[in-house]
Amino acid sequence: MDILQIIAAFLASALGAGTILRFSAEKLIESRIEKVVQKEMLLTETDLNYRQRQLEEFYGPIYASLKLNDQIYNIWNTPENVLADVNQDVIDLFIQNNAAIIEILKTKAHLMDGATFPPEFVEYMTSTTLWGLYCQRPDQPWIPEAVKTKLAPQIAWPENFEKYIYEKTETLKQELDSLLIKYRAK
Repeated sequence: MDILQIIAAFLASALGAGTILRFSAEKLIESRIEKVVQKEMLLTETDLNYRQRQLEEFYGPIYASLKLNDQIYNIWNTPENVLADVNQDVIDLFIQNNAAIIEILKTKAHLMDGATFPPEFVEYMTSTTLWGLYCQRPDQPWIPEAVKTKLAPQIAWPENFEKYIYEKTETLKQELDSLLIKYRAK
């Protein structure tokens, strides 16, 4: 065997080893990329599912009830008093919707964004509970002026709660739409 054959054998071995190393490196890189993509898809899907649950079970129902209450209240609270014939029914509707919202706040708090219970939630529960206690009295379905004066902050309609729910629900809906687009694109 002459030197030329030795060099050729060495080069062939080096090329073979280089090809094997390159193939192994490519497979390792592909495997790591697949793991990153799978992890990203899992996180996206998890986030997508969580946002859907937030909207379906927490923010969405509260949002819908508040919107309904707002529309009915605007019709009910007119100088013409067009709903006078069903006044107690309207009050009962508000009490039922408020009770349903409080139930969601109590039982679905794990779906709420943030680590603490927002003060707006407590204000809402306090206000609507007090309002309901007074307004479900058939003979006097209103809050007496003396009570309104003494408990003004606790009994006033918590506009911050309504604003919070509207903004949070609309933001979550936008996030969910973005996640759906991102998830479907993969």
